[in-house]
Amino acid sequence: MIVVPSPPLSLSCNVLVLPAGTELHRVHSRNRRAREFNPGFGSSRFAPFTSAGKQVPTIYAGTSFGCAAYESVFHDIDPSAAFKTLPMSKVEELAGSLIRVDRDLRLARLFEPDLNKWSITRQSLIDTPPSSYPSTRAWAQAIHDANPTLDGMIWTSRRFDEEKCLVLFGTRVDESSLDVISSEEFASSPPLLDRLVELGRLSGIVLTL
Repeated sequence: MIVVPSPPLSLSCNVLVLPAGTELHRVHSRNRRAREFNPGFGSSRFAPFTSAGKQVPTIYAGTSFGCAAYESVFHDIDPSAAFKTLPMSKVEELAGSLIRVDRDLRLARLFEPDLNKWSITRQSLIDTPPSSYPSTRAWAQAIHDANPTLDGMIWTSRRFDEEKCLVLFGTRVDESSLDVISSEEFASSPPLLDRLVELGRLSGIVLTL
């Protein structure tokens, strides 16, 4: 069993500056707009969480479509399963979006050297199971509150380690700072669905009716 340590009372974050013009990918509910922040629904590694008693809206994104797909629609598929399937009904509830940041974003670095600064490792924060999410969300709150200039966090994807994942804080980033390049529902975009099918094949994941 992996125990997630509590964040220290005083947290100093190393910062990565994501330059204006960077494009980010999202796979999200088709009922949510491409640049719309999640106000606090669901249960993920770093959201939802509160600050000063209020929910902090968040956006998850990836540095590639593959990363966004594996960290969302493919996220909960057991890599060790002999038969890895995903029902099409789940995919049809989703949309794929490409957004672009229009200003530099300051992101807390959650890469291995940066985690070691806090005397923890990737295995005790990024690679932990869903049962640990209440504890990992405490780190998101601590990082958010540690520095009012931080716009979010960035780390290497657990499920698609070619790329990076981000969480943006809605308390620091406005929707107006995110430009929508494209947004399509999987159910009405055969090319987008084909891309998802090809990505699934990398892991032997099959979409089923």
